[in-house]
This record gives sequence, C-alpha cells and structure tokens, in this order.
Amino acid sequence: MELDLTQAKQYIVGKFKNQGDFDFIPEQEFSAMLDELIDIDSKYLDEIGEDKPYDEDEVFDRMLAALNKKYSNYKTYLMRLVDDYMDFMEEYLVSIDAVEWE
Repeated sequence: MELDLTQAKQYIVGKFKNQGDFDFIPEQEFSAMLDELIDIDSKYLDEIGEDKPYDEDEVFDRMLAALNKKYSNYKTYLMRLVDDYMDFMEEYLVSIDAVEWE
C-alpha cells in the first residue's frame, strides 16, 4: 500500500489542533516541523524495507535529534511533540488499515 503523506499530514495536523498543546508554535514553523518528522519517518521506512521491524526507539531518537538541532528554542517541548506525532501517525495508519501487528 502506498501511503498518501499529504493525507497523513492533514490527519496529524487535525489531531494536534484538537489537542491544542502546541498552539503557541507559529503555524508555518509547526508545519515545517511536521514535514521534518514525516520525512525522517519515510526515510527510515525506506531504509528498513519490508523485512525488518519498525524500531520506535530508533526513529524517535532520529526525529528528536533532528528537531533539537533545528528548533532548539522549543527544546522543552520536543520530546512530547515527537511522541504525539508518532502516536497520531500510528492512529492514522490504523485508520486506513495499513498496520500489521506481529
């Protein structure tokens, strides 16, 4: 199944807006942060292929390091943002029946 990243981002943005915890981050900057997370996630999936399991800790560490490097002014909030992103992406994938549990 080919993942529609635009649709995934819209779903995730909606979840974050409903949550309201990151409304203090300017919309354009928040959108760029989500683009970064989606890009890292996609590249990781390409790297592991279909045969290897998704290592949540590994991809979390990559995402957090990238955001800390670019958005250090939000350092206090980035762990939570990455964690919420991962939860929302998983919810999206489940909603489109794209997750296989082992």
